[in-house]
Amino acid sequence: MKDTPDQPGRPPLPGHDASPDPAAKDRPTGGPRPLRILLACNYDAANAATVCDHINAFVRYSRHEVRVLSKVGEIFDGVTLSAFDAVVIHYSLFLAMESFVGPRSRRALAAFRGAKAVFIQDEYRFVNATLDALEACGVDLVFTCLGPAEAERIYGGVAGLRTQQVLTGYVPHWLTHYPPIPLSARKTVVGYRGRTYPAWHGEQGREKIRIGKLFKRDAPRFGLSTDIAWSERSRLYGRDWVNFIRNCQAVLAVESGASVFDFDGAVAARTESFAALVERPHPIPALARKPSYEMLRDRFFAGREDQIDIAQISPRVFEAIALRTLIIAYPGRYSGVLEPWRHYVPLDKDHGNMAQVAAVLRDPERVAEIITNAYAEIALNPAYGYGTMIDLFDARITEAAAGRPPAATDDRADARFRRAFPFKLIDNPHDVRRPHLVRRLAAAAIRRLELGGLARRLRRRR
Repeated sequence: MKDTPDQPGRPPLPGHDASPDPAAKDRPTGGPRPLRILLACNYDAANAATVCDHINAFVRYSRHEVRVLSKVGEIFDGVTLSAFDAVVIHYSLFLAMESFVGPRSRRALAAFRGAKAVFIQDEYRFVNATLDALEACGVDLVFTCLGPAEAERIYGGVAGLRTQQVLTGYVPHWLTHYPPIPLSARKTVVGYRGRTYPAWHGEQGREKIRIGKLFKRDAPRFGLSTDIAWSERSRLYGRDWVNFIRNCQAVLAVESGASVFDFDGAVAARTESFAALVERPHPIPALARKPSYEMLRDRFFAGREDQIDIAQISPRVFEAIALRTLIIAYPGRYSGVLEPWRHYVPLDKDHGNMAQVAAVLRDPERVAEIITNAYAEIALNPAYGYGTMIDLFDARITEAAAGRPPAATDDRADARFRRAFPFKLIDNPHDVRRPHLVRRLAAAAIRRLELGGLARRLRRRR
């Protein structure tokens, strides 16, 4: 594997590879024809809007012709891959799992002679299975969240594979247009929505709950109102999530990622199996007894933490900054994007400086100053927009496709593809209301049973 060199031009982004010249789209046409690219993904507006933002960016910003195929399972059934110059597997699909990319589709991808690229997130999971799938399918290029040195450690053994570092997400342009609510009119001082992760995610996974629990415990002593929760039932999506952030003066944040890389799946399997077997459930959840984190760590992944650095900025941070809400976060690198006390308020991991944080929250001018700095220098900075990511993608996929057999382009075949696999881009996924549970379950069943084509034909007959 060889790391892709930086492009000449402006300096590289902090913790991020340099992007091509942002003015490339404005140059006169007349060069090579745009590539026809198939982007395979799982486009579901009912889930986190950041996934739709990421997929939308290919259609919105790429200079190439991108066709979106939203499907799970045997994703390439009925698709003529030779009609494309490149195939891209999005991170909303897991190439390592047959339930997302089935055996026939893997074989079709392996036989495809054009450029092949994969976007990967949550790289601490299914590591060996992912490497096997990348090699078996002959993937040329991986867009990874890992830095060059760490990417070499993980992907360096796959022959012919190149890597390119990208962020987990970028600033959604829609959110920068929402007018800020005055701080005095916001319902909550500090808000947070977390999620309990399995113990084998290590200390980095625990931080995502610890910050909420400790802040919620300490806030009453400082007279701070909070809306902090970490159950699955409390999670918010689309418009509800945007309204929640806008109505908080501040939100909590930690770096995304996990502390443990589980190469063969054994750590997850052993830890989760043991924890489930020794748990003592109780009708009153507070009285249930579960094995401690320390017990599970010492038994199953002692010494395995922090061997590979995957800590990075979360898309949630970009969302809060774009919506002009203060970030209170544990100290970290945050991919080199955030500067403490200028873009966010650092909260010690033992919460020992809680009084200092509370003092800032009681000073609306100080809060407004930090919010304004972050909004102007990050949310409105093109370097952190999706257009920059797609400029980088366009350059790399063009390099990967050079010298490959050109697509067998046929406008009629393209029209048939569009009819067979219609894609409706949701312009602003952050304004979507989550469907009722029954509708979500029905949609999931249709995808799982691969009945999408039948459902579309029935709708056309109505």
